[in-house]
Amino acid sequence: MKTDILAIGRNKEIMETLLRIIHNNKNWQAAGALTDEAAVQIFDSIHPAIVVLCNGIDDSSEKKLRSYFTARNPAVIIIQHYGGGSGLMRNEILQAMDTKANSKHPPS
Repeated sequence: MKTDILAIGRNKEIMETLLRIIHNNKNWQAAGALTDEAAVQIFDSIHPAIVVLCNGIDDSSEKKLRSYFTARNPAVIIIQHYGGGSGLMRNEILQAMDTKANSKHPPS
């Protein structure tokens, strides 16, 4: 089963690149949103396990989106991605997934 990821940003070209990076992992599938309204609609449609917030989202929108997403799914992983290349985003997602998995199963 693939992990659904919602990427939210404001730049179409950057979004296309992010979605390509995410789709390079055979265990992930992603949708992208360029507006808050689209993000909410997609979130409610696909119920992603992970949300990636990219550059360009103002503080007010970020707070509203975080609040909306966590109210509907307290287990959702929200990652703030500032750029820095494809390897960084991939590692951010993997690290967040690993942290979440370890919090469910603490070491004995």
